[in-house]
Amino acid sequence: MKIQIFRLLIFILVSIFILNCYGTVQLDNDVKFLRQEQSIIPVEPSLKWQRKTRDPIQDLIPLNDSLALAWTHRGTVMILNLNDGKKEGSAWTPSMGHITSITVNRDADWFVYVSMKNRQAGAYNLRSGKQIWKNRMDHLIMDGALILTDTVVVMGTRRELKLYNALNGELIKENHNRFGITKLFAAGRDRFLAVTDAGDLQCYDHQLSQLWTQPIGLNSESKTDIHQGRIFTGPGRDTLWVLDEKTGNIHLELPFRNGFDFEALENDELVLAYRDGRVSKMNLDGDHSWTADFGLGLPGASFIHAGDHLFLPYARGVALNVDSRTGKEIWRSEPLRRLTGFWP
Repeated sequence: MKIQIFRLLIFILVSIFILNCYGTVQLDNDVKFLRQEQSIIPVEPSLKWQRKTRDPIQDLIPLNDSLALAWTHRGTVMILNLNDGKKEGSAWTPSMGHITSITVNRDADWFVYVSMKNRQAGAYNLRSGKQIWKNRMDHLIMDGALILTDTVVVMGTRRELKLYNALNGELIKENHNRFGITKLFAAGRDRFLAVTDAGDLQCYDHQLSQLWTQPIGLNSESKTDIHQGRIFTGPGRDTLWVLDEKTGNIHLELPFRNGFDFEALENDELVLAYRDGRVSKMNLDGDHSWTADFGLGLPGASFIHAGDHLFLPYARGVALNVDSRTGKEIWRSEPLRRLTGFWP
């Protein structure tokens, strides 16, 4: 299959449902799970397709410029063609039910899934849909699976970190955490981050040795962005924290009350989105170059920053294109139904 550059935003609505069928996925061997350089998003994108099916999409991961891995609330997983919204092959159900999260290894053509409801995690071949392994695991967490290498994954539970062989599911090592774990973040080639129940941010190497810890009041909704040797993370205690990536030392504490999402930009600038719908651009001195409120209320998903444009999705089903230099609205979509996902 020849990969085409996909140039439009994909809007997934709560009214879009996925056909609940079973089987295996078969994709041609020449399909590469590698995204090309960033797609060009039109200033005023038009709706190219929409499909009504029976089960709402829970999440979607773009695999390349034409294909995405999507899964539904009932646990059905499929490959979607982003050019027409149709499935490639048929769908399958890894956990025979609800899937909490999926993490994809594009280089090795497999993915790891977590099902908190069914207390299991496992791996599937992304191309054939065949199961590689699955294990029963108690106390799994929402964002608790990270691919460390092509052969090793780390699984986080409420009580411990566990290293598994990605090829057969065998346990390599485990590390009990007395503070409780709520979330994991990737952090480069040789380390990862964990958030504890107490709100600490902890850094580990790939052997599960703790490198540093910083008590900054994070929670399961906090986010991170690693940029130029610094870790931007928050909100935690109504603050956006800037830490040294290697030592965890605090560089800055920036106000982020009612914060929802953020992204670190070049020239020591940040774009901040708030739960009340406001958006602003701020430098690391705390000075705002602009703040905008478009009167659309709660954000529906993380925003997308592309060049000089911000694409902002709101829960009521409206997406905005905003000039990131000035904060001025360029374009807004027609009101759609309630938005549950937004992907470039």
